[in-house]
Amino acid sequence: MSSDDRGSRGGRLGTALLATVLGVGVGLLAAPQTGVETRRALRKRLDAAREGLEEEFEELEEKSRPVRRAVRARAEELGRRGRKRYEEALEAMDDEVDEVEDEGSGALGTALIIGAGIAAATYFFSSERTATARERVREAAATVRDEAEARWERFQQRRGNGHPFADRGTRTDTAGSTPTST
Repeated sequence: MSSDDRGSRGGRLGTALLATVLGVGVGLLAAPQTGVETRRALRKRLDAAREGLEEEFEELEEKSRPVRRAVRARAEELGRRGRKRYEEALEAMDDEVDEVEDEGSGALGTALIIGAGIAAATYFFSSERTATARERVREAAATVRDEAEARWERFQQRRGNGHPFADRGTRTDTAGSTPTST
């Protein structure tokens, strides 16, 4: 459908609407009939105009169906192509990952892994965003340490050795963090 067809259809619709309004206006001014008859005639004209608009809309819908089908078909085709390219890229990435895993024992792979670990640790220990996580890690570590010390002490007491660090020459830090050698 060309733009001229659309423009002429819109022009016809506008012309029909304008003609209806002008016809009603002139009819009201020159009405030789009573108000009831004028309203009845006006209703008939409005119904006719409405039917004309309905026919134009039906015609427009009828003519737009092939275009809508074509657009839908094109969108589906583009979707299929996109999925195909996505799957191809995913397969290529999997192949690359497999190659890297095969070569994973290489120096570059090791260096990259170590670098990534250092970067993550640096971020974790220095970023304000990770302050809450650092605190949780400290709390969890303290809980694990306390539980380990308690179990070790119970183990030593069951064996009859008394205090866990008495016979090894070590003492516990007053903060309770780690045993240190004396």
